[in-house]
Amino acid sequence: MSQNNFSREEILEKLKQLKEEHSKLNEKSSELSSKKVFTPADETELNLVRKKKLRAKDMIAYFENLLKNSD
Repeated sequence: MSQNNFSREEILEKLKQLKEEHSKLNEKSSELSSKKVFTPADETELNLVRKKKLRAKDMIAYFENLLKNSD
């Protein structure tokens, strides 16, 4: 992806969405981790949530870099 594909406003909007998604995933991860009874299904869900959270974090870094380089 080239930075020319996104306007500054689009980058800022995408960052806002990704940060909200990351926050929700963080809450879900904390909720699952704090369960007293942890089933195999919980472990699978937690692993999926953590992967999504990492992907969101990587995308946040990507768009923050685009924003920095667009100045």
